[in-house]
Amino acid sequence: MNLSQRGLDLIKSFEGYHRRLPNGDCIAYRCPANVLTLGYGCTKGIKPGMIWTEQQAQDALAKELVGHEQAVLRLVSVDLNQNQFDALVSFAYNCGDGALAKSTLLKKLNRGDYAGAQAEFLKWNKAAGKVLRGLSIRRAKEAALFAERVEEAEPDPLPQALEEPKEPMSPGAKMAIAGAASGGGTAIVSSPTAAITDTVQNVGAWQAIGKTVSGFAAVFIQYPLLMGGVSAVAIGVIFWPQIARIIGREA
Repeated sequence: MNLSQRGLDLIKSFEGYHRRLPNGDCIAYRCPANVLTLGYGCTKGIKPGMIWTEQQAQDALAKELVGHEQAVLRLVSVDLNQNQFDALVSFAYNCGDGALAKSTLLKKLNRGDYAGAQAEFLKWNKAAGKVLRGLSIRRAKEAALFAERVEEAEPDPLPQALEEPKEPMSPGAKMAIAGAASGGGTAIVSSPTAAITDTVQNVGAWQAIGKTVSGFAAVFIQYPLLMGGVSAVAIGVIFWPQIARIIGREA
């Protein structure tokens, strides 16, 4: 885990870029705790009168932060989200890795008492025995960041262009889709396989009808007298009203 841009911006906003010279460079100074400091709060290897460009100050800050990131990962034995990690790195950079290692903040955190650890940030607001407004504000910001939930990542967007199926669509499937598109109902063809199944079923139905017709034809051929009589009776039943009217007139 590494410090996020948000964490870096928080550290830089409180450390500031000191002391700026007219040409944009910075020169070493003593912080309220009487520690030689340069650029964005860097303290390692700083000597009186040392001067950096702003780029050198940013590079030195990034280099020092690596050590504090590693210290947080080494000292903390519970899971951290990005906001909690950023808050602890900011704390360690300002107060020192040794202070974090011996702190009640770390002890509570490693026991899983996240709320208790958050409250401990606010106690680290003194320098040379005096409460400093800047430190109080910084600790409050770090504590708030530590408690802030990390937003879940958004799901990956679905593609708006899909690949064409590599297997060609069968003629039966194409006919089924064309039929639905031409207004033959609101049926949706779910797949080429379903379309083929429907086509086969339709063909089977027509084959059954054909077999039935063929069966009747075979009976007519084998038993002409029987089927002739049946046909005569059927015709008589169908046309009986007409036949009855004709008989009535003749009578």
